[in-house]
Amino acid sequence: MSGVSGNIGPLPQDQGAGRVKISNMAALSQNLDTDALVEASVKAASLPLVQLEESQAKLDTEQAIWSQVEKKLESFRDASASLHIEGNFNAYKPVLPAHAGFTVSAGDNAAIGHHDIVVTSLARPGVTVSSGVPDADKSSVLNIPPDGALSHGVITFLIGDKLVGGEYKTVRIDHDTGFTLKDLAQAINDARVGIHAMVMRTGSPGAPYSLSLSSTKNGLNFSVAGTEGIGLSFRTVQKASMAQLTVDGVPVVSNSNDVKDAVPGTVLHLRRPTGQVPVGMSIVHDRKKISANLTRFVKSYNDLVDTIEKYSGFNKMTGQSGPLLGSFTVTEIRNRLGTALTVAGGGGRFRTLADIGLTYQRNGRLAYDSHKFDRALSSDYAGVSQLLAGSPGHPGLITHIHDMIVEMTNPANGPVFGEQQAIGSQSRMLQKEIEHKQDEIADLRERLEDKYANLQGVLGGLNARQNYVRQQIAQGNL
Repeated sequence: MSGVSGNIGPLPQDQGAGRVKISNMAALSQNLDTDALVEASVKAASLPLVQLEESQAKLDTEQAIWSQVEKKLESFRDASASLHIEGNFNAYKPVLPAHAGFTVSAGDNAAIGHHDIVVTSLARPGVTVSSGVPDADKSSVLNIPPDGALSHGVITFLIGDKLVGGEYKTVRIDHDTGFTLKDLAQAINDARVGIHAMVMRTGSPGAPYSLSLSSTKNGLNFSVAGTEGIGLSFRTVQKASMAQLTVDGVPVVSNSNDVKDAVPGTVLHLRRPTGQVPVGMSIVHDRKKISANLTRFVKSYNDLVDTIEKYSGFNKMTGQSGPLLGSFTVTEIRNRLGTALTVAGGGGRFRTLADIGLTYQRNGRLAYDSHKFDRALSSDYAGVSQLLAGSPGHPGLITHIHDMIVEMTNPANGPVFGEQQAIGSQSRMLQKEIEHKQDEIADLRERLEDKYANLQGVLGGLNARQNYVRQQIAQGNL
């Protein structure tokens, strides 16, 4: 019985019964699926981990929902910002004929009123053009004397009037082998003497390229006072001029065609002379802009309410409750906003939002009657402004709402931030539990795999003993 360790002990008297037991032992060693046993044990031990991961997923969902609520609150805050101060109602627009010869930009400090405007002339720079050359970047414009001694060019400008305030400016360009029209234009621009130079194609036969010079300021005349070593001649093609206009009969002169504050709080953009007949232009309140801001205010509020109800309601059909159902923060947001939207305002003609077309409905949303609001603006613009924005020291209804939303969205201590912080803290603690449970399951798997590996070894030894016994029985030794 060499090769078989241990003592198999006495055999039973019933040989058939002994053979049945030996056969069952072989079946056990051959059909034992240790991998399945390990997986079954690990799966049973993983049930708490699955529950932890489900809780983590729920927290992630709640965090994402609060981020949505936060964005909706921020949108509502930004919408209220366009209506919460008195300056928001300083929205003006110009009214003038379509082909007036000028356009108007009205600023926040524009003054309501009508003005008669006559544009006599536009502001223009002085312009001088040179004689032509065959090519802009190949043909030299250096006038080399017969002895070849000159290797530079000089051009002198008289900037302004020779008799009153004129000033000479000189530009020098050095080049051993000559320089082109482009070289000369670059040298003039680099010198920054108040002259802008550019090469232009005039199309003149044989010499289609010329140097165009213009003063960098409208109304500033200049001339080419002299040249040295430059084979070009120059002629003035446009005299500089100032913009000339009258506003309500008062003469106005400008070196720009964008005339600022000739009409207080506006910029007149001159396009062409208007002739002698005055053009009527009025500055009025831009009611359309204010109405658009109010439309945005209503929409952003209703979007906020829709988002809150989506995640805090209860579905009677499915029996499912929203993740934010019962949240104190959600209740606080809705109650505070609902109160702010229905409270009475200052002591003017309009006392509530409903007086100007904003109605707080039973479902908690706002309805907006744009026609009623426009009539309110038309009849008492200042009264609407007083109700919504108030005045320094006396905040209006939307001013109060804006300040409330700023508090709610405070990234340091606002209620939404507090909810997100609490969820984040729970999530971090839960993640540690998940990682600890994952380590436990990994250890369990390792122990089971080692255990069943040892079991396979034992069963292998039993198989060897079983085979030996069978041989002995077959030979009649047992």
